[in-house]
Amino acid sequence: MIVALTGNTEHDGNHAVSDLAEELALLRVAAGNRVLLVCPEPCAYDPQLYDDLVIDASRDGTSLAGAAVIVALLRRADLEHQNHAPLLARLRAASAANPGARMLVTVAHGSEPLTPHQTGCLLVFVAQLPGARLADTLVLDHDTYHSHHSAFEADAYKTANVLCAPEVRHLYRQVFSNR
Repeated sequence: MIVALTGNTEHDGNHAVSDLAEELALLRVAAGNRVLLVCPEPCAYDPQLYDDLVIDASRDGTSLAGAAVIVALLRRADLEHQNHAPLLARLRAASAANPGARMLVTVAHGSEPLTPHQTGCLLVFVAQLPGARLADTLVLDHDTYHSHHSAFEADAYKTANVLCAPEVRHLYRQVFSNR
């Protein structure tokens, strides 16, 4: 399965996308799969050697077209940024090239909840992408992800030796389900 992650690259190349791609790849490896994490500037590789590819496509939209699942990660600052046109264009082109791909939109933000305006911006963004759906909101706080819904995670997924925060594990289950 090919999973491609992208976001708005105007700010620092979007390290949040790279971090989330790495965490999803780690969770997939922990599940027993052979996974290749493809960086924004990949080298040659043989995809047949791997069960899954997790691609940081924040700088290269061409890899979005071949993905089974596309995850668009928006940051809190991006929500009020008026120019989503480049990101929307990349996501629409990927959807047109591969209409069977599932598209999830999620947001990483600080410990403060989203304002009503930011929530509206997020919903408008998702509505502009046919077939896309909003994943549970991610909260980025001191390099760890938190969610308002973390308390609702099933006990089966709560262990002492976890690789990632509950909301990343929840996103992982959304990405790798319904294959």
